[in-house]
Amino acid sequence: AVLAVRPADGGGAMEGCVFQFQIPSHYEIDVLLPQVSRALEKRTEMVSRSRYPGIWKVTDRFAAVPRKGRRSKRRTRVMSILCLALGLFLLIPGLMDPRELWIPLLAGACAVGAGIGGLWRGRRSGTSRFDRAARVLLEGVPVPGADSAAVSFCQTGMTLPGSGESADAGPYSCFECVMETADGFLLVFDTRALVLQKQDLTSGTVGDFRTFMMEKAAQYQSV
Repeated sequence: AVLAVRPADGGGAMEGCVFQFQIPSHYEIDVLLPQVSRALEKRTEMVSRSRYPGIWKVTDRFAAVPRKGRRSKRRTRVMSILCLALGLFLLIPGLMDPRELWIPLLAGACAVGAGIGGLWRGRRSGTSRFDRAARVLLEGVPVPGADSAAVSFCQTGMTLPGSGESADAGPYSCFECVMETADGFLLVFDTRALVLQKQDLTSGTVGDFRTFMMEKAAQYQSV
């Protein structure tokens, strides 16, 4: 991850440069959801680390200790499938004659339960508690269907689309952080958040915008 903190002078060679992002009628949620979820998680971690550095120092120390008993997700999945297959192999004959084959029946039921439980835990571990917040953010498109709506960036701040002179503008001093993902940017400013897709950049380049925001935003991180 790349973490940049705004320089003291806030200047740079980008003076006079203007960047503009077209706001789409909808986001590519399937692509952006895991990226925005990860960005929200990292943003929460950043805030927590700044508020409770002592706790995170202890947490990082424990996290650095290798855990010999930890199994990889792939190994857990393979073992769960084997337990499920073995359980079915024992369970089916046991169901045909439960009185005589009650031991295989019991062992098969336990193995099937363990296999299903392992697969279910693996499925749940692939989700994040930030997925719901990310989905709400992505589904709440500011101006659906407005082809001319755009978010603009200049030296003084960011301008959000509005009706005529009522366009909302925010100085960079209100920016908490900017999180860059593979396909977009998550901007957190003035208790609000905005997702911009890189493919919707119509003025300037992604590289120049990255350099510009590293200078302007209080914190910039690539996740």
